[in-house]
Amino acid sequence: MRSTRLLLTVILIMALPAGAGAHGTDYRVLDEARVVAAEFFYSDKEPMRYAEVLVFSPENREVEYQNGRTDQNGRFAFCPETAGKWQIHVNDGMGHAVRAEIPVDSPETGSKEVKGLSDKKPLAATSRWIKILLGLSLMLNLFLGIYVKKKGAA
Repeated sequence: MRSTRLLLTVILIMALPAGAGAHGTDYRVLDEARVVAAEFFYSDKEPMRYAEVLVFSPENREVEYQNGRTDQNGRFAFCPETAGKWQIHVNDGMGHAVRAEIPVDSPETGSKEVKGLSDKKPLAATSRWIKILLGLSLMLNLFLGIYVKKKGAA
C-alpha cells in the first residue's frame, strides 16, 4: 500500500507542467553597442561610491529606463536605445545629489556573440529533455521494482 502511494506521489510530481521547472541562463558580450558611461564625484574629487542612479529616457521622464548604483569609482554605464537628451539622477542617500543631462546623437546597437557560446545549444532546451528522460526512467524503475517485489512475494 505504501509503495502505491509513493508511486502515485512520484507520478503526480512528474506530471507537473514543464514551465514549473527552472530555466537555464546564458550571456553575450555587447562589443558593438553604444555605451554611455559617466563618473560622479564630490567637489573634492572623491568618487560617489555606490550611490543610487536613475536613468530617464527622452520619451519618459516619469518612469526610469534603468536604475542601479555607481561602482566603487563612482562610475555608471547604460545603453541608450534612442537619440535625445537622457537624464541621470544620482543620490548618495546622505544629502548629496547630481542631475546630469547627456545628449545621445544616434545610438547604434549591436551584439557580438562570445566565441564558443553561440555554437552550444541553450541549457534550457537540453535540460528539459534530460528531465523528461530521467522522469520516464524513474517511473520505469519504480514499476519494475514493484513488479519484482510482488512476483517475489507470490
